[in-house]
Amino acid sequence: MKKLIAFLICLLVLMSAAEICSFGMSDEKLDGEVSRTTEIIREGVVCTHISLGDSSKYKRQEIWVVEFDPQDPVFDLQVTCGGKYTTKLVTVEETVKKFKDANVDKGLIPVVAINGDIWTTSYAHARILGSGTEYGGYSDPVVTHAMTLPRGLDIYNGEIVSSPHTAKETPYERQLHAFGITPDGRTVLGTPSLKMCLNDLSIEGFEQVNLSGLNRLPAKNTIMIYSDKVGEDTAALDDAYEIVIDCDYDYVIKHGTTIKGKVTAICKEGDEDPIMRENRLIVTARGSNYIKRIQKIRIGDEVEVSFEISGSKKDGDIWSQVTNCVGGHTILVKDGKAVSNTDFDVIPATAIGNTADGHVMFLVCDGRRKDYSVGLKISDMPGLCKALGYENCFLVDGGGSSTLLKESGGGNYEVVNIPCDKYEDGTYGKPRTVVNSIILSFIDESPVATPEPNQPSTEAPADPTAEIPTTDQYSGNTGCGSSVTALSALLTALASLLILRKQPKLYKSKDR
Repeated sequence: MKKLIAFLICLLVLMSAAEICSFGMSDEKLDGEVSRTTEIIREGVVCTHISLGDSSKYKRQEIWVVEFDPQDPVFDLQVTCGGKYTTKLVTVEETVKKFKDANVDKGLIPVVAINGDIWTTSYAHARILGSGTEYGGYSDPVVTHAMTLPRGLDIYNGEIVSSPHTAKETPYERQLHAFGITPDGRTVLGTPSLKMCLNDLSIEGFEQVNLSGLNRLPAKNTIMIYSDKVGEDTAALDDAYEIVIDCDYDYVIKHGTTIKGKVTAICKEGDEDPIMRENRLIVTARGSNYIKRIQKIRIGDEVEVSFEISGSKKDGDIWSQVTNCVGGHTILVKDGKAVSNTDFDVIPATAIGNTADGHVMFLVCDGRRKDYSVGLKISDMPGLCKALGYENCFLVDGGGSSTLLKESGGGNYEVVNIPCDKYEDGTYGKPRTVVNSIILSFIDESPVATPEPNQPSTEAPADPTAEIPTTDQYSGNTGCGSSVTALSALLTALASLLILRKQPKLYKSKDR
């Protein structure tokens, strides 16, 4: 009997290990790996902590990798910000708490989250009037006040909130990319673009105007359009020509949508800047040649703006189906091949990508501490991510922004890593505010209502001859994973029963 119990316990351990190994992350040791521990945060969500020593070619590092299957129907992956406007910077923890409160009725329980897109900083990219800021050789002012906008194409739960950064705003030393996910859990990494066209329906023969960007910095020689997610105004300089469009419905900017409205105001050079409000769009042009393209539009005109996302030919039409998307920079792995680069910056890092079997992996690495974790060279990241099992992967953001948050029980959350920013007392670990976060949630489905007493059930009886499909929550394949889980439960119950049979009875026969 003891041998049988021991056998069953060993079998359970091996089966649990097999379930973890069925994930796409490689179990091969990294160069200089000191330790590796694995934690199941929630069934189907695995977090692996890897420590590298000084002898590693990657140097001393503390790395966390979270893996899950986005096609598992019990999970929901969203990109979101922590405030009403996309320009507000909020910590990942605060964003998760607000997200949880806002989605209680939908049964969404955040499980794990990381920081998202890079943004236009006031000290560099958003050159504020009178600040004297210079970046990349450009010193001309762009805005009247700080504008912390996401740098890439960002989509929050189906709504497009920003188009990719344009070179006319501030040249950027790296090509910007984006990671998107469809409602059915398919993922894509690439360089999508957003085409936006403005048309005046009240002017016969009006030449359609191509817009430069959505919720971007109002740079010179551009025509930008702003939605009610940007903030209270466009921060445009006095030389801007702005058209105010009000809609009589609650619009949502999506791929393939056309938003119609009426021109209610036109603000010329020197006029007071228009104020943003709900269901309003503002078109902002700078540069004489660009202003001329929209000067025919008049107050009272009916206008429309169309939006269309596209990617490369290789991507097909998947970008048009993406409902959550986060921007970033530097592709590290593409189609299973490490993408070499010569950027030797050493930073704490956050990356996101997928494995060959379609799983999503988050990576967070601490840095800027010689006695703990030095951070990764960007040039080393492709080789590391390839070794970890990424099929496609890119650097989302790094530095003090790198944050990994997970649920810790009782509805609470904890920051897993140690961010490099310091508290007032000089200790590390102060969370940084960021422009958006990527949140993986568990969908807690409401129980099916039971019929009232003496009331017949409206549910059709189950067909005993029907084939019951099963889904492997780990690999997305049918049958295997569910069978393993069911067999594991059966073996656990059997082992428990055998153990109970060996326990001494708590009563005597004569007492029965």
